Amino acid sequence: MRIFRAIIVLLFLAPATIAHAGEKITVSAAISLKDALVEIGRSYASATGDEVAFNFGASGQLMAQIEQGAPVDVFISAADKQVDRLAEEKLVDVNSRRVVAGNALVLIVPAGAASTVRSFEDLAKDSVKRIAIGQPKTVPAGEYAARALATLRVLDAVRERLVYGANVRQVLDYVERGEVDAGIVYRTDALESGDKVKVVATADGSLYDPIRYPAVVVTASAKRDAAARFVRHLEGRDAQAVLASRGFAPPPPTGAAAAATTAPSP
Repeated sequence: MRIFRAIIVLLFLAPATIAHAGEKITVSAAISLKDALVEIGRSYASATGDEVAFNFGASGQLMAQIEQGAPVDVFISAADKQVDRLAEEKLVDVNSRRVVAGNALVLIVPAGAASTVRSFEDLAKDSVKRIAIGQPKTVPAGEYAARALATLRVLDAVRERLVYGANVRQVLDYVERGEVDAGIVYRTDALESGDKVKVVATADGSLYDPIRYPAVVVTASAKRDAAARFVRHLEGRDAQAVLASRGFAPPPPTGAAAAATTAPSP
């Protein structure tokens, strides 16, 4: 009788175990996260049995794909704006939203170039002919870069010399190949490039909005529980250690916490 009961219990448990082990989710994420997320996804699959397939690109393009009904379970943007828009359209679960990382903007030049660029203000020099940034309409890194240049009052001076990349990795590629005199990318992208580019300046954080990477479950996902598990995992110690090792900053504060940290002292 005991053996019979044990078999019955196993029969009831087996389907749930198999179902969980067979979960596969699709994550659309900002391409600046590519190297870190591939590493995280690999270890996550080994630990949980859940498989993660990634779709990387510019945040604005990924947002548009979700709006058009792409089969996505989790969206991770490089800015709040894209997630805010999807939230307004009821296309993501706002309760699942988590900010999982931060970043910084850097100015880079080709590694072997005899460049006179030493600061963001130097981009206005006549000797600087081509400057690469992401397309601000769809690439958060480009929007952050344009905001920083505008705050420094050099955007108008360099506007005709800007070369727009479809995503931040394309901007990095332009600089690596020496097709432009300088480019503005995330710190993490410059680190991934190694000795192919040279970082000449880091933008002061006051020049642009804090760089945040919000992760959220897509409402239309048929695997929302598995998607939510992965989003929560990104907040955990193991995933955060990988992100830190790749140069990402801890998640910047949001909401009231952000206001408190930026409020002027009395």
